[in-house]
Amino acid sequence: METSQRRGVLDLHSSGEGPALIASLPKNSVSLAAQAEEGGADAIMVNVEGEDASCPGHLGSYELHNVYIRDVISTVSLPCGIFIGGAKPLTPEYWETIATAGFAFVDMYAHQMPLFVLNDSRVRKFLAISAGYILEQIRSLSEAEGVEAIELAIVPQQARGNPFTVLDLATLNLISDLSRTAVLLRTQKRLRMDDLPRIATLGVKGLVIDPSVLVAPEEAYRDEVASFSPRRPSPD
Repeated sequence: METSQRRGVLDLHSSGEGPALIASLPKNSVSLAAQAEEGGADAIMVNVEGEDASCPGHLGSYELHNVYIRDVISTVSLPCGIFIGGAKPLTPEYWETIATAGFAFVDMYAHQMPLFVLNDSRVRKFLAISAGYILEQIRSLSEAEGVEAIELAIVPQQARGNPFTVLDLATLNLISDLSRTAVLLRTQKRLRMDDLPRIATLGVKGLVIDPSVLVAPEEAYRDEVASFSPRRPSPD
């Protein structure tokens, strides 16, 4: 069955090519997934159980999005992960449906991930951290067995889409230094092309392209994804 097969493995530890690009789709759409692949993404991330009404494509359960997600997995050749929001608690039965669907990784906020997900070796785990986590908690999370990456996603809703600042850079640097595992940056603020090399020097292993920073219509999603990758030419 197609959805039981993982499409490759996302490499967060290669050097010399800059951070990996993970395209968090604005909605679970084959068209957007294909554009992300054409734009140079290294992985695709679908979304369920969203809590933010400003991104309606993320609202609803896995069951509601299942057909669209299966189409995404069967269409693109990239690793496909899933972000599970906190709209409702994740039960063992609900998790079993997701864990056996063939995802390359699962991404959740640490305060929403149940222990049975962390303990499940079938799927790689990324832990997102939000505003309010203290440094000791972040260090401890980065040392937890089974965690392959810490994702910095601390920008409050009202500040998303604003320019990336010196303070944001300092925070990223601090977390990169204390983390014992790979660090990802969710692009909840606008990054300029000339910001990316400086971010890469901090050892950031991946950029999660968040829909909150996108300004163009869906038809231009390929070019928006490509704009985050100076190592790749923009598609014709």
